[in-house]
Amino acid sequence: MTVVLPDGRIVRFGGEVNKTSSGYSLLHLMIGSEGTLGIITELSLKVIPRPKQAVSLLGMFATLDDAISCVPQVKMAGLDPQALEFMTRKGVQEIEEFLGKHVYPDKSDGQEAGAYLLSTFDCEKEEDLDEIMEKAAETFLENGALDVIVYDTPEAMRSAWMVRSSCLEALLAKFQLSDECDVVVPIPKIPEFVHYCVSLEDEVGLAVRPSGHAGDGNVHVNVCANDMDQDEFLKKADRFMELVYQKARELDGLVSGEHGIGSAKVGYLEAFLGETSMELMRGIKAVFDPKNLLNPGKVCGKL
Repeated sequence: MTVVLPDGRIVRFGGEVNKTSSGYSLLHLMIGSEGTLGIITELSLKVIPRPKQAVSLLGMFATLDDAISCVPQVKMAGLDPQALEFMTRKGVQEIEEFLGKHVYPDKSDGQEAGAYLLSTFDCEKEEDLDEIMEKAAETFLENGALDVIVYDTPEAMRSAWMVRSSCLEALLAKFQLSDECDVVVPIPKIPEFVHYCVSLEDEVGLAVRPSGHAGDGNVHVNVCANDMDQDEFLKKADRFMELVYQKARELDGLVSGEHGIGSAKVGYLEAFLGETSMELMRGIKAVFDPKNLLNPGKVCGKL
């Protein structure tokens, strides 16, 4: 990585090597700095060849708790899913309404599905894929799945993943106002966190729509409204965020799994990490950018 520092000096972090234990990892510090420490001008990336074989499986579960309890079993089975997403039936219904087509089954042998796990597995050989697919389906069914749907052609996989990728578009089409957090919690705590978020609908007066990455505990929660004044919505959304971040702290979670901190989450980050960690980060900021030129007021900064 080549970086231009705020004072104009040019530095290089990392190297085109397979491993390193060479001092502090300034490379990863810069990656996580959200543009507050320097300007990245060059990157060398590892390119991974596209796997020749891939398949997606949709596990149907009666409840979200059942779906999430299956996640550790999938990992312990050595299946190594490349993606493992959870969705509630309510959320899927709204997405299907937006798409104008019915994609996921809503019942199995007369029993309603309350949640889904959508997974993708890949490998190099077709015979290995068949074995992975069979083992994954067995793992799902042995751990609470009502049924498992296999999507084993490119067209079928695109259709299955279109539902997941259309979450935000469907919300924006249905609601005039929305805000989002991307809290990360320990995987077994996902159901408790999601149930808590949904339980706040009446208290805060906003619609709550959760989804996320079951494989790593990253939960995306949108709060939405129609026919509401912008200021009123922001006030209600702020109250919601205060409550869910507090719940995430209780569950040993963290502020953000992937979206970052920016300026909006600085206060929440401090509540999670404590003053000592914030002081260390501000000290790092001062070393790299003593004049506070880059993205002032973000991550750990104060304006």
